[in-house]
Amino acid sequence: MSAPLLVGVDVGSTTVKAVAVDPSTDAMLWSDYQRHETKQPEKTLEFLGRLEADLGISNATCRMFITGSGGSTIAPLIGAKFVQEVTAVSLAVEKLHPEVHSVIELGGQDAKIIVFKEDPETGRKKKIP
Repeated sequence: MSAPLLVGVDVGSTTVKAVAVDPSTDAMLWSDYQRHETKQPEKTLEFLGRLEADLGISNATCRMFITGSGGSTIAPLIGAKFVQEVTAVSLAVEKLHPEVHSVIELGGQDAKIIVFKEDPETGRKKKIP
């Protein structure tokens, strides 16, 4: 793998989810999903420790992105870039499922609906604000 691995972490109101992806193949190399029992930072650090042990990653060998209700607080502590949840979901859907017109995301404390529409100028699909 020549490009740094992409690591995504979602620190939600009830769970932490994480994934490591090889950007050259889009292959998912590692993932986990666990309840954090109100211990968001501790569970996130546990995940990162296992990622490091399992894949040998570090801040130098990965690009890390974090989202979720606890993400903005934890991001600067672990060197991750915070991405707002709707933006994260929208970018993933646009890349992985461009045929989709809407997404409903149910979280532990809220729900979101994202609607996509084709931009007549560019032909690209974009989320409707």
